[in-house]
Amino acid sequence: MHSGNLFIITAAIGFGLNPMLAQLIMSDGLNPELVTLYRFLLPALVLMPWLRLKRCQLTEALRMFAFGMANGVAMLAYFNALSVIPVAQAIFIYYSYPVVSLLVGWSLYGKRPTTNSVISALLIIIAASLVFQPQQFKSHQLWPTLSCFLAPLVFALTIHYWSKPRNPLPPLQRMRCGLLGHMVVLVPLAIISQPTVWLPSSNVGFLWIIALAGIATSLPQFLFTLGAPKVGAEKTSIAGALELVVALICGTLVLGNELNHSTIVAMVLILMAMQIRHPHHLTTAVS
Repeated sequence: MHSGNLFIITAAIGFGLNPMLAQLIMSDGLNPELVTLYRFLLPALVLMPWLRLKRCQLTEALRMFAFGMANGVAMLAYFNALSVIPVAQAIFIYYSYPVVSLLVGWSLYGKRPTTNSVISALLIIIAASLVFQPQQFKSHQLWPTLSCFLAPLVFALTIHYWSKPRNPLPPLQRMRCGLLGHMVVLVPLAIISQPTVWLPSSNVGFLWIIALAGIATSLPQFLFTLGAPKVGAEKTSIAGALELVVALICGTLVLGNELNHSTIVAMVLILMAMQIRHPHHLTTAVS
């Protein structure tokens, strides 16, 4: 398997653990603002002290800082939606980003979609429609639902830029600049939220935080920065849809979330979308 595809698929599996880990931590007493902050705080404490930039890197570093700020707000909206609206629907909103990425690439970057990528996107839309049922929403769920769409939009923009950045910057430096943007946004928001508790109520809660920050955030982000430039935006987007399958399976096995027939069919359609876009890579990955 091409190393870029391996990096992206491994990153997708790690990112797919985020909904499960976030729900586990929130069930231990923490609010979405703190969960989002802790997701990035531990890697920031490890990596940011080593941030050293040359003058020629400042412009690119500022771009990564801006992406970090946007991603911090988007992830907060997503984690908040997980605590308010049906979990499967929040997950499908977030993992609609391959479709959003296709639209972003076409409208902003002039990348005309291929026939296979359009078919893959349509399969993802059908999959989402099987799970997403607007008639079940209550009035207080409208804003969390709408704000959840910010996450796939920001991630789609990130995919396209990181696949072909304007200026070179080492992957770890990109992560450090992005983490700085996360902290600038999330620390004030966590304080403003006035949480009743700042730490998990059980010892296992600390383990979930470490897993969220390491296995589901830092490692996948690093692999993403390595893989995206090698495989391009379209392959990155479609392969990343594997996150949705991982998220739903983990939620079912660990949290007891419902996995009905519609959700199962939707997962199969997602896998079909991945197979259509790059069949050789997927077959190799799962064999």
